Amino acid sequence: MMNLLKKKSINPVALGILVLLSGMTYWIFMKQGYATGYGFSRATLATDMAKGYIADGGEWGFGRIVLPAIAILAWMTRERYRGLTVKPDHVIGGLLLLLGFFIYFAGYKANQKYFGFASGQIIAVGSIFWFLGRQWFYKSFWLVILLGMMWPWRFLIEPVSFPLQLVMVKVTSGFINLIGDGAVVNGTSIITAKLDPISGEPIGLNIAAACSGLRSLFALFMMGLSYGYLTLKSFWKHLVLIALVPLIAVLGNFIRMLMLYFGAQLMGSEKAIGHGEHDPSSYHIGSGLVVFVVALVVMIISVELLNNGFRIFKKRKTVVKKVQ
Repeated sequence: MMNLLKKKSINPVALGILVLLSGMTYWIFMKQGYATGYGFSRATLATDMAKGYIADGGEWGFGRIVLPAIAILAWMTRERYRGLTVKPDHVIGGLLLLLGFFIYFAGYKANQKYFGFASGQIIAVGSIFWFLGRQWFYKSFWLVILLGMMWPWRFLIEPVSFPLQLVMVKVTSGFINLIGDGAVVNGTSIITAKLDPISGEPIGLNIAAACSGLRSLFALFMMGLSYGYLTLKSFWKHLVLIALVPLIAVLGNFIRMLMLYFGAQLMGSEKAIGHGEHDPSSYHIGSGLVVFVVALVVMIISVELLNNGFRIFKKRKTVVKKVQ
């Protein structure tokens, strides 16, 4: 910021407006009561965000680290911005800022916190255009998208979780039947022909919302956005990686379900799975880490293919021929 001031890229008036806007934003999110939710008094948007991070089993808990992650990514890629000039776009920036504040006011009157979250995202984009310009927005586009993961969009959880549960039921039961063990689907549960070695009862797998991939899906979107920002330059390659995230989530959770199934055959359902969704075993909890390990491996392979195509395999083939 000091360098920009020395070069007169940002005039004192614009800096004053930036300070004023920062103060208004702080008041909007941290001090001003916005929506009541299920309570009787208006809570601030910051309070609603904090509650959203721990609600529904903590599916959106990763939202706490979005801002630090953006700061780290921006620092790691600071060379990308070194040659950019500051050319404020007051037309687009002004319109976006007005739209953001209008949506904020509409959400306040409608008692709808998600309007407040949306206004925060729009105000952030408008500020980039107003103070820095289009080039800065284009360079930081994926960081702006990543910023959207900070807001706990909890209303997405229910419409996403049930379809994912059905997919996991079909994939897991299909595989169990394919290997000849036999499985019957009952809603979002699977009853298998294999018997528990401890209780002697059929092994059952309940595909809860967390096991459907929901708990990892949104976090994997954040992981994909961050990793893609560091490793991919083309816009379409970013889109491909983000489009792969749901498939990666399903793959990771499919492997997790197989770990639980085969673990139940070896040590019993109690040790492998636990006592329901709210009392999982240590093995069950540990298997959840596999989702992110699988996701990271698949993302690394996907990025290599997007950047180098199948040349990585051709190079390996050439080396093998020379050795022979």
